[in-house]
Amino acid sequence: MSNVIPMQNDQDRRQQAAEWIAKMDRDLSSSELEQLRAWIRADQRNERELEECARLWDMLGALHSLADLMPHEKKPSSWRPVALAASLALALVAGLAVLVNDASVQPAHEPQVAEVSEVVDQAIYTTPVGDQSTIHLNDGSVVQLNTETQLQVRMTAEYRLLTLEQGEIHIDVAHDPQRPLRVLVGDKVFEALGTSFNVRIDESGEVELIVTEGRVRVELPAESFTVSEQDSGNTELAQGERIVLDEVPEVEAIADGDIEVKLAWREGMLVFRGSSLDEAVREVGRYTHLEFVVQSEDLKAMRVAGVFKAGDVEGFLASLRANFDVVDRRIDEETIALSLKPSSSVL
Repeated sequence: MSNVIPMQNDQDRRQQAAEWIAKMDRDLSSSELEQLRAWIRADQRNERELEECARLWDMLGALHSLADLMPHEKKPSSWRPVALAASLALALVAGLAVLVNDASVQPAHEPQVAEVSEVVDQAIYTTPVGDQSTIHLNDGSVVQLNTETQLQVRMTAEYRLLTLEQGEIHIDVAHDPQRPLRVLVGDKVFEALGTSFNVRIDESGEVELIVTEGRVRVELPAESFTVSEQDSGNTELAQGERIVLDEVPEVEAIADGDIEVKLAWREGMLVFRGSSLDEAVREVGRYTHLEFVVQSEDLKAMRVAGVFKAGDVEGFLASLRANFDVVDRRIDEETIALSLKPSSSVL
């Protein structure tokens, strides 16, 4: 048996703090209270992380009531209060909801130290590389998840919050004027105004929003998690509009045909209509663990077209061979090199 105790990294500390906050949400037993006291006193960073989690979850009142746990003179109540919706949103961004995602567990009694909206639905949904799935939320909304997607869902009687950590989703929002549905992506908040829309995060972290029905309001950044029509910093998109939230986001109209191409993944298909080979292989690569290496800049810029089943690498390569004089060569089990036939010239 080893006597070596592994060092606790920041992520582990954050997870443990979130677990304690979740337990405090339903009130602590006497034994748990002693365990929490020992955890706090073991490392002053634990105390700071617990305070931060409490701030995110709007449970500073709980820590104030348990102030005797703190070995230092810090006052949790000195933190500036944050709206509950904002706190929950930020907590989800940090991945804290992972630790309390069993929505079927009901508290034995109402917590005495803080008011928290009752969670009526909470879960995390993921799809592995190459898979897609459809989920039906308890409010009637339908969400489709594309390849390698992670989505956190948290619903209460007052709001509906979806946090997209990675990947791509399309959502048909059920109408509920009493509970706004918002999608949190990094520091961006999308508020659905009776709508259907598509959200994607690419490998660089850029976020693309396409509205397929209704309207969506965007707030940048999502510091307070409030979306107000009076806020001139908000952007509103209508059906048939698209925005890429990069350094200079601009709303642009997108043709119906282009929307069909963008959303072909919902039918398990990939459509290229004059895309560069570089763009095409990156899109195909989202659905497989294989890596494509295009061996010249000219070849990367070559325009290709076709309709392929998502994940059908062989069909894609066969089309490149037959129609574009592209040669594929296996470098190893996970890498395919693409080059042009020596007698061919790039179109």
